[in-house]
Amino acid sequence: MEDNNKNLGEYQAFLTSLEQKLTSKGFEIKRDILISPYQVDWIALKTSLEVSKFGKMTRTITVTSIENVDAETIQNFSMHSTKYALDNRGSLLPRGLGGSLLSVPVIVSDDFDMGIKQWMEKTLAKKHWAAFDFPVLISLKDRKIYYCKKTPIWGAAYYGGFRKFVEENLGF
Repeated sequence: MEDNNKNLGEYQAFLTSLEQKLTSKGFEIKRDILISPYQVDWIALKTSLEVSKFGKMTRTITVTSIENVDAETIQNFSMHSTKYALDNRGSLLPRGLGGSLLSVPVIVSDDFDMGIKQWMEKTLAKKHWAAFDFPVLISLKDRKIYYCKKTPIWGAAYYGGFRKFVEENLGF
């Protein structure tokens, strides 16, 4: 029980620090949202004009804590988070015609199995029209983030920027 309290305290401290970092960069935070079947702690949302994306891009970061994560859990959480982000992106511009989305579903845990960390670094997320799904795992024990290091052919021009965005905004 003592370890759970320590882990919960560490998680809450991490969330507070991350929230302060993102709000200082202009992100709006929405708390305690149910993205069935997941209760997420918060979603950070920011829409801005980006010349390199040929219009307005909405960036969402959906954060929850899940222990005992497997590939199916990551894919399922990512799918539900991205659908929520697409349905609530806050831009009037249609996707592909001046509007786009980057959804960053984040699962935070004390740590992850080595096989999941390796799987995460080499597995591309599902593709969408004018929307990108870029799931991330954050290990509080390692103080490290895990995400796909591969670059797909379709969307290759964007992936370096997505990795940089993740490192700058979610890294320790």
